[in-house]
Amino acid sequence: MKILFVTHGPDMMGANRSMLNLIDGLEAYKVDCVILTPGDGKLAANIKSGQKIIISTYYRWAHTQYLSKEYWLNYFLQKKNEKKLNVIAEEIKEHKFDLIYSNSSTIGIGAQLADRLGIPHVWRIREFGEEDYNLSFWKGRKHFIKWANKAAAVSFISKAIQAKFNEQISVPKYCIYNGVISKAGLDKVVPYANKAAFTFLIIGLIHPNKGQFDALVAFHAVHKNFPNSKLLIVGKGRRLYTQKMKQYIANHALSDQVNFLGYVNNPHEVYKKVDCLLMCSKSEGMGRVTIEAMIHGKPVIGYNGGATPELVKHGENGLIYSNSKELSACMTSLLKDRVLAQKYGAKGREMAEDFVTEISVAKEYKAFLDVLD
Repeated sequence: MKILFVTHGPDMMGANRSMLNLIDGLEAYKVDCVILTPGDGKLAANIKSGQKIIISTYYRWAHTQYLSKEYWLNYFLQKKNEKKLNVIAEEIKEHKFDLIYSNSSTIGIGAQLADRLGIPHVWRIREFGEEDYNLSFWKGRKHFIKWANKAAAVSFISKAIQAKFNEQISVPKYCIYNGVISKAGLDKVVPYANKAAFTFLIIGLIHPNKGQFDALVAFHAVHKNFPNSKLLIVGKGRRLYTQKMKQYIANHALSDQVNFLGYVNNPHEVYKKVDCLLMCSKSEGMGRVTIEAMIHGKPVIGYNGGATPELVKHGENGLIYSNSKELSACMTSLLKDRVLAQKYGAKGREMAEDFVTEISVAKEYKAFLDVLD
């Protein structure tokens, strides 16, 4: 079996990290995997030696409404894609792929290549769209749904995302959680109990919909009663949103308690330094970082929306909140009782067994066999 994996970007954010986990796992099934990416970046730098990769410029067909320059230029970008489609099709034709796998709903070129070359297409849908990233699709959502229904199968990363699209997409559908770490890798991770000041972590794309500012405001509220507590913000993203948070920190004299680390290539080192993960996204598609926290034996305080309640069980491996007052209350309860936080973390570590790559890869491979049958 030979598969072309089409990425939506050249970076190493969650979607591409999950894709590389899948590709690594497919080695056991003797699947020949080739990556198509629109640029030379951290993804190309992080692939295994010998991994085949094609770098060819193309553009997403979904962009953040109004705020991104690509949103306003989308008509011209898609015209460029139309021309580039012929070039890429000629380039990949000789590979004789059995499947084309699009790693995000934000790109349409994988679907178009599959249609052009008569190759079965599997679409991995990771995004709600409007709810999580304020996305606007080229020619509208109906155009995306039309193309999704041309796929041989669609794979969703959570039940929450599948529920949104269930009635609109009629082709075979699968719900397969991302595999985050191999079983061997999980066994090597020894949960580390932070003995320094109680530290909360929020990690990922810096974006209003990810809720970093909500976490900051809640931290300010609880910090008054727990002056030794700390908040670590990890990730990169919106410049103005980041500036807004830094201004809030300055205005409330929190610079010694709140730290920005920017993008971190190896987040596993970060988890060793913290006590609890905050998942404040209102519409998280799955929450790879939620699983990473569980792997490291850290409890998660998560918003009651998106797929987060599928992963965080209130009172078992963390706490669920629905508003800012509840978020502060959840943070306070763990600040008061570090033993309880560690108990939730230990349960999360047990639950992390359900998210090893061997399980997700086996399910994805079964879907590929179904498509090719």
